[in-house]
Amino acid sequence: MNNFKFNREKLIDVLEDKSLVVLYSGALKQMSYDESYPFKVNTNFYYLTGIDQDNVYLVIYKNKNVIKESLYIAKNDETLIKWIGAYLYPEEAKEISGIDDIHFIDEFNEDLTKLVKQKATKNIYLDLEKIDFDGQIHFGYKLKDLVNGIDFTKNVIDVYPLITRIRGVKEDYEIDEFKKAVDITKRALEKVMEKLPSLNYENEVRGLFEGTIRALGNSDTSFATIAASGKNAATLHYALDNEPLKKDGMILLDLGAEYHKYHADISRTYPCDGVFKGKEKEIYEIVLGCNKYIISCIKPGETIRSLQNKTVEYLANECLKHGLIKDKEEIKNYYFHGISHHIGLDTHDPYPSYNTCLVPGMIISCEPGLYFEELGIGVRIEDDILLTEEGNINLSKDIIKEVKDIEEYMAQFKK
Repeated sequence: MNNFKFNREKLIDVLEDKSLVVLYSGALKQMSYDESYPFKVNTNFYYLTGIDQDNVYLVIYKNKNVIKESLYIAKNDETLIKWIGAYLYPEEAKEISGIDDIHFIDEFNEDLTKLVKQKATKNIYLDLEKIDFDGQIHFGYKLKDLVNGIDFTKNVIDVYPLITRIRGVKEDYEIDEFKKAVDITKRALEKVMEKLPSLNYENEVRGLFEGTIRALGNSDTSFATIAASGKNAATLHYALDNEPLKKDGMILLDLGAEYHKYHADISRTYPCDGVFKGKEKEIYEIVLGCNKYIISCIKPGETIRSLQNKTVEYLANECLKHGLIKDKEEIKNYYFHGISHHIGLDTHDPYPSYNTCLVPGMIISCEPGLYFEELGIGVRIEDDILLTEEGNINLSKDIIKEVKDIEEYMAQFKK
């Protein structure tokens, strides 16, 4: 069965009867007079259709034993094809999505009006994601206004939590795509370790990583690559990456490759000259120990909230033991983020609550860190973990992180 049709069936199973679902892929956002920002498809829409294209509507109608699925796509313009390429043709959209009923976008408003006005239509599901993206059009609410203008007596329901809960448990094909994203990330990080002692600036490290994943056939990075050396590593989402590397210091990398829309999310911290030393090594070993301990705790029935509590306790005890803090309460000054989040079609895949019990098929991060800006040291070690019936599988276990392994790997390339 088509993977996206299977995803739709999972959603249809939990819909109220006499219902209509309407989702939009998203629109291009203008950047300048003749250029748009890169298009990012709505991930809920993509999950249900496999279509990565702007200005497409998905409509699903459920009434007793009748299920009707339709797509509304843009018509191709022969002149625009010469400039920007072709949109999907109906047969292509059908092949990708597994939806047979394909229409053009200029039919959408009339068809939606008929469906909404039907007496049999009681509920209308729209993607009303709660986050307010300032300055951006929220297409779910735009659709809500359109539906209310047709018939305000219909029951409008937010489909966002239903879809994201389904997305939280990955199917085998999704896990395979995710493994490929992790493998590309691994190979690019090996290139970084190989060249790191010869590089001079943070942006050279970032450029090497990103150039390598693209050369390996990947579409893009999972998110903006973080390459933070010295004290810059104490800024969680450091973005400048334009400072010189401290040759006897370390660089923190938070990055990942995207493969077929699935996002690896990996953090590693490397010595710029290939050798861990002194206080940096001491702090690195604490974070590494925490990373391995928390991975051992990840299993069905556990919660991310509980994992966070375990992380804080572990790091506080170790930092106290090593004289890095004088009181356990001080740990909040040096570890100030969460240990984990869900990963998938979004780097931070949405999920209802950190108090929700983990179940097999979920993929989450494990990313403890310590950040001592006054020492010019920041360390984060992040792996991507698949929940299984027996416990978990570390999908990024082959991306080396032991001190000995990193030093030996980098030593191979020293002149």
